[in-house]
Amino acid sequence: MTGTEIFKRTSAYEREARDIRLHPPEWKLLLAYDGQRTLSEVALSAEASFAEALPLTRKFLDQGWIEETPITLDQYLKRAGARDISSGGGSIPPAVILHQPRAETPPAPPAAIPAPAPIPAQPSPPPLPPIPSLAKPVTPPPFVAPETTPAPVAAAAKTAHGPMKLNAVVDFITSLVGNISLGQLLVYRVFLRVPPELLLAEDIASVHLVNDTSVIKSEKLQKAIASAVDAVTKRPLPDNVFAPA
Repeated sequence: MTGTEIFKRTSAYEREARDIRLHPPEWKLLLAYDGQRTLSEVALSAEASFAEALPLTRKFLDQGWIEETPITLDQYLKRAGARDISSGGGSIPPAVILHQPRAETPPAPPAAIPAPAPIPAQPSPPPLPPIPSLAKPVTPPPFVAPETTPAPVAAAAKTAHGPMKLNAVVDFITSLVGNISLGQLLVYRVFLRVPPELLLAEDIASVHLVNDTSVIKSEKLQKAIASAVDAVTKRPLPDNVFAPA
């Protein structure tokens, strides 16, 4: 799931509602599916992180209490920020037809050229007498092995960053839109690209942080978060999101 899906409660839920037993946070999420808001928006309204809402949504789907709702073209265009080219008078250019080249008549074979008359053989000149060699033999100089130059030492590797401050990452993403609610949605979009197993390995179950001091020491998770931020926001992470090494 990407967080853009829209779910609504089913008739099976209506029949079984009085017999269902859930914890209050689960009820809050289940009742938030209204067929209008996306999964990310539902999770935000239910005060649950996407990592918490995802397994519960799968559970409700397996029980048949909710189902995905298809959206209209207008809803898709509004959420994707795209423009409907069919309403702007755009036209599809006609197909270009490539004509086959005309077949060319092969050229006529050239006329036969008569063979030239044979040239009479000339007598061979007498061989020249051998010329004595006057050059002295040259002794090559002794071979001296060239001095080997040691290979240049590679430059020291760049010092790795220290632990990544999770609250600093969230604050940076939120600052890009200047609105807390929209910033939180942008945070969800970023962390949807991060493999959940890496987040669970660091005990990160929520990115709705207030005065959080969590740090990420896993280099693999740091790279995954930095790659997701760059892919979604087209901005690299600043150095201030890392603690001193």
